[in-house]
Amino acid sequence: MNDVKAENLANEPRVMTGDLSESASNAPVEAILSPEEYKKVERRARFKVDLQVVPLCLILYLLSFLDRTNIGQANLEGTTRPDGSIENPGLSQDLGLTAHDYAVALTILYPPYIVLEIPSNLLLKRIGPRIWIPMLVMCWGVVSTLQGLVQNRAGLLVNRFFLGATEAGILPGIAVYLTFFYKPRELQLRQALFFTGASLSGAFSGLLAAAIRKMDNIPTGHAGWRWIFILEGIFTVLFGFVCMFLLPNDIDGCWGLTPLERRLLEESLQSSSHRFEERQTLQEKLSSQTNELTEMPAGKPDGHWRRDTLRTFTDLRLLLKCCAGFCGAVPVYSVAYFSPVIVQNIGNYTTMKTMLMSCPPFAVSFVYAILMSLLSDYFQLRFVTAFPGMLLSVIGFAIIYAAEGTMTRYGGLIILTCGAYSLMPALFAWIANNSAGHYKRATGLALMIVLTNCGGLTSSWLFPSAEKPKYTRGLATNLALSCLGTVIIVAIELLIYHERHMRARGKRDDRVLTLHRDTQWQRGDLREFLGDDHPEYRLEM
Repeated sequence: MNDVKAENLANEPRVMTGDLSESASNAPVEAILSPEEYKKVERRARFKVDLQVVPLCLILYLLSFLDRTNIGQANLEGTTRPDGSIENPGLSQDLGLTAHDYAVALTILYPPYIVLEIPSNLLLKRIGPRIWIPMLVMCWGVVSTLQGLVQNRAGLLVNRFFLGATEAGILPGIAVYLTFFYKPRELQLRQALFFTGASLSGAFSGLLAAAIRKMDNIPTGHAGWRWIFILEGIFTVLFGFVCMFLLPNDIDGCWGLTPLERRLLEESLQSSSHRFEERQTLQEKLSSQTNELTEMPAGKPDGHWRRDTLRTFTDLRLLLKCCAGFCGAVPVYSVAYFSPVIVQNIGNYTTMKTMLMSCPPFAVSFVYAILMSLLSDYFQLRFVTAFPGMLLSVIGFAIIYAAEGTMTRYGGLIILTCGAYSLMPALFAWIANNSAGHYKRATGLALMIVLTNCGGLTSSWLFPSAEKPKYTRGLATNLALSCLGTVIIVAIELLIYHERHMRARGKRDDRVLTLHRDTQWQRGDLREFLGDDHPEYRLEM
């Protein structure tokens, strides 16, 4: 009966009002609309969702990265006056911290950050993103504000520990949150847009710090570096409160969608076949085998969450992507934490000029990352973003390490920033698109984020002030890791190419045929059980 109703509707004049007629209430949207109309409605619906989700995620991650890394701007040393006093002292100068103390302050943020990421994502699912994410934002905003009031080393370390604990859920939370709205093939551009909040935070951090540190000793006698934490932290708290009223939980919570648009998006997310390509030869083998089997079919596949989670740790391609993520994260955090001191020592600039000169590399990297993500999504290829990203990091660090000219080394900083900040969205999308099943995808992304944070922890120790102005160890370590990451990404691409070739030749069909012989499951059950090991699953290169 429903098919007849849908057919009658299909023969009517196609005037899109955005409403679903009662006769088509149970028909799939693809059955109601022509392909051209479907694409038109989908584009309109996606645009409405993008406006409500992506800008908020971008700003949230911008604030997260800003409040985590603005310590680099606060730590810039002040200018020594002729009488020996210091004008506008930095954090370490004011609190009497050694280079080791400062490195510990950077490092102590990461243990709670790493440990609490997965529990935070479990609470995200239970409490709902509209409540949980703004709560995290307001909590770390308060902690960041209090960072401007610390009086000694112990106070700073306690504050940084709780900053890591309260910020832990934001990156994995947003990564999972976006999957509530977008199919895997739509993720990289959106992930790039929110992840480039890190680039924008680098640009804004320098501009804001240059202005805020002029408030040294005014109006309340606080040092300029304290105002960086206080003002940026207060803004974070206020924005988190606003997000409680703006952030949608899921597609149902998005305003402005017509019933037709809402159903179209929900159906597209629920489709389990958008990563599978039906191969006629495999279906013929299954049909032939079905005719020979006489036993009763086994029950439906169960225990999928445990099975999918364990598969994360046996997937060589996924594990290599996580290793590449570590190699790429060390440059990201090195640039975020230490670009001010690198810039200062490249040109021997004053504190204020250093803050301003640290902005352009991040602004350029923002534009570059967006352009590369558009290209990657258009061709559905992640290698075309990941490989150049890692290669640019190699080139950039090599220039800074070996060159002598001030502007040449500054150009190297721009190149490596473009590479570092364009790489991570590609790796996130690569893992999401080549991992079938919610639990494997979520576990894979969580593992990736754990290793990227290990990269942040590592970077904390690479640029001690005792090694300025060349910072040979820090630059050499980053260069070596970038070279290793380049090799890993090439290896991943070769492994995927080989696997796709084997599947196309039918060399992986035994996975399905053996399972079908033992269970007599239908095609959907076989796909659910095997996931991305199924020979019809389309692995992205």
